[in-house]
Amino acid sequence: MTNPIMDEFLAFHPNPSSWYKYRCRSCIHTDWVEDVVVDAFPPEEPEGFPAIVCPECGGSFCCDTSEPVKRSRPHPDHAS
Repeated sequence: MTNPIMDEFLAFHPNPSSWYKYRCRSCIHTDWVEDVVVDAFPPEEPEGFPAIVCPECGGSFCCDTSEPVKRSRPHPDHAS
């Protein structure tokens, strides 16, 4: 069974997203952040990535460049 909404989405967005691993400097929270979010903020970190706010504690959420970038349509933790 096909999903017409997903079929239309894929017609306009055929390429998978790039996902960057982010870590909080204040708590232990980590998560993958999609390229559309990363590209929406100015690069403030020395590595050229934006520092965003941790969704758990409000601390500095920064890109962990030791983790390779993942490419997938869904969130990497939810990809099958």
